[in-house]
Amino acid sequence: MSVIKITKKGNVATDSTNPFEAMIERLNEAAKIIKLDEDVYQIMKIPAKQILVSLPIRMDNGSTQVFEGYRIIHSTALGPSKGGIRYSMDVNPEEIKALAAWMTFKCAVAGIPYGGAKGGITCDPRKMSKGELERLTRAYTSAMADIFGVDKDIPAPDMNTGPQEMAWIVDEFSKISGDLHQGSLLENPYISVVHWVVLKQPVAVLLFQHLKQWKN
Repeated sequence: MSVIKITKKGNVATDSTNPFEAMIERLNEAAKIIKLDEDVYQIMKIPAKQILVSLPIRMDNGSTQVFEGYRIIHSTALGPSKGGIRYSMDVNPEEIKALAAWMTFKCAVAGIPYGGAKGGITCDPRKMSKGELERLTRAYTSAMADIFGVDKDIPAPDMNTGPQEMAWIVDEFSKISGDLHQGSLLENPYISVVHWVVLKQPVAVLLFQHLKQWKN
């Protein structure tokens, strides 16, 4: 992942920091501060499960294009993993691994009984029709059918995905599982609250509140 920065002289510079390596650096600092057990540290460094799938999709012009899809489950130590699914040309394994880890940490700090996960497909949704996006989303869901589940791994919207993509996921998962209730991963109101707490509140605020309670 490349980040564009403006230098003091007004020049444009590119920061090619690896997001997963950046997460590890922060984890290292936190581990030192709280004197994290070495065994726990080693476990937290590496995702629990990494899934890469190839998704051949029939495009509107009759051609077939193969997309890469990812689902990274960082940890389920506190409960089922949860995390968004993003569509972007910038989606790559290192980014997804880092975001899954951050979700684990945010849930833990907020005291939410869920683990961290993240998913994505390397694509440019702006250049795809609604039909192509639906076929892509359903193919991704089918490939992840053994991974998703209300008591296993809970998908959610993220960059360039929203209610429509989630509806396709629920519908496709329901067809595969044969049970509408099992397919309704996102209809649990508590899970909706979880996403609001974790995704809408700055993690710095949660950390401050947590440390303040600990100090008292």
